[in-house]
Amino acid sequence: MPKPRSPLPRRRFLAVSATALLGLGAAAAPAAARARRVPAPETEVNAGSMVMALTFDDGPSPQYTPQVLDVLRAHSVHATFFVCGDNVGLYPDVVRRIAAEGHSLGNHTWSHPHLSDLSAADVRDQMQRTQDAVTKTGVRAPVLFRAPYGDFADASLAVCADLGLRPISWSVDPTDWANPGTGTIADRVVAGAATGAIVLNHDGTEGGDDDPAPGSGGDRSQTVAALKNYLPRLIDAGYTFTTPDAHPPGRSGVTPQAPAGR
Repeated sequence: MPKPRSPLPRRRFLAVSATALLGLGAAAAPAAARARRVPAPETEVNAGSMVMALTFDDGPSPQYTPQVLDVLRAHSVHATFFVCGDNVGLYPDVVRRIAAEGHSLGNHTWSHPHLSDLSAADVRDQMQRTQDAVTKTGVRAPVLFRAPYGDFADASLAVCADLGLRPISWSVDPTDWANPGTGTIADRVVAGAATGAIVLNHDGTEGGDDDPAPGSGGDRSQTVAALKNYLPRLIDAGYTFTTPDAHPPGRSGVTPQAPAGR
């Protein structure tokens, strides 16, 4: 008859149990860390007193983005351009100019959908394809992300964490896309000016597979004219301008929802 196996000595049992528990804790730690790393959309730029950030969405446009770049260059101001991947593929030279002149590029999805209407897999595809489109132009991949319509679905924030993207919202929306008038756009930006403000502008259309002329830019002439109006006014008031990726993350808050049209 086989001799019964002796019970594990108490000291060894405790050591094995402790090791097992540590292993479980170590396995759980990365998951918890990943959960903690999921970022929240930033509504302010963290760059010091009297510093703002100008941002432009939905491009690049072959007509209006170069005009915006001309105005910014005339005032030695840098901005962030949140580009749609389908437009990037159509106008890579404009993307290269944006980067060459010292501006930042952000990911604005491939075709400007409402992300909350998509599956997690489709959200990832929208964002990853845009990253790839930018790098194919010879420009480094974006490190900033803005959801179309401010619709930062949970899935998009999870992808931001995976891809190392910082989600950027805004605090000043002059609704330039609706063409309310050059003076109205400019006055709204000036009225919203404050330390850390992030201004939302548009230099192109959302593009997309259902757009008969993606990247055509719609009519952004009022946006360009308003930029010529408000930029010197803000500079005269003592404001300077930066891009969010040049600084640590700023304050996060509730993302303003853009009107249904944008």
